[in-house]
Amino acid sequence: MKKWIALLLAAALLLSCAGALAEAEREGVYVLMNIPYVLFYEAETTGGEYDSVSSATRVRPLKMTDSGGSFHYMPDGREITGVIFPVYCADETLLEAYGGEEITDASSLTITVKEKGKNVKTTYTGRDALFQAFPFSYYRLSEIPAVYKELLDMDSHFGPMQGPVVEVDGDVHLTSDPHAEICLAVDGVDGTLGDLQVSAAVLAAGDEARAGVKHVENLWAKTFFGFNRDSEIFELLNGKTLTKVEFYTLEAKYVVSAGEGIPIE
Repeated sequence: MKKWIALLLAAALLLSCAGALAEAEREGVYVLMNIPYVLFYEAETTGGEYDSVSSATRVRPLKMTDSGGSFHYMPDGREITGVIFPVYCADETLLEAYGGEEITDASSLTITVKEKGKNVKTTYTGRDALFQAFPFSYYRLSEIPAVYKELLDMDSHFGPMQGPVVEVDGDVHLTSDPHAEICLAVDGVDGTLGDLQVSAAVLAAGDEARAGVKHVENLWAKTFFGFNRDSEIFELLNGKTLTKVEFYTLEAKYVVSAGEGIPIE
């Protein structure tokens, strides 16, 4: 299956090569940016407020192994604010208008978490320093990224994701967990996602309803989803049939079919 996935991704990338030269000549800049959940999902879902994630433990938001692909700006780990994702900005003055801090190769931060009674320090440098930075902070990219959103203006915000979309032959099924009323597991994608960080994910009932998920609160261990019946996810999907799960990474959007569909009720 790995070879099949690699061929599909290669084909998708080759199809975009014709426009790569034109992309290189575009005015503007490509950056890696901290995008709040609400603005990232604005063009990807059919509704939802997508506030920051409050964390009771205050440890998992501070560990990239648990919440990689996301960002926070409270150093105590009290919440996760959004996702780290490539952005194309035709007018660089918008970067200043959105008020983010520029992260450079010289940027560095150290995060300390307590594990098993011991303080464990991890230092993040360069682009990785976005992990703990303010919303709309950005790191300038030297190459055109495989995927990106376009920063449109102060009113329309960010457009939908641009880049390869790869269908993965996995399996989505209901499961159980004491921490959520409705749980979904996605099998058969570990080899595809590998060490990739999942910046975001969408649970879709066709085009009828699309709900975004958030790290730690709804997205666990990359491929495990959980939500309660009083959540916005359930409000969007209630009474509908889940047809696919979409994983947004810095390489592509990977889509896994739910087979004949999973009723959400």
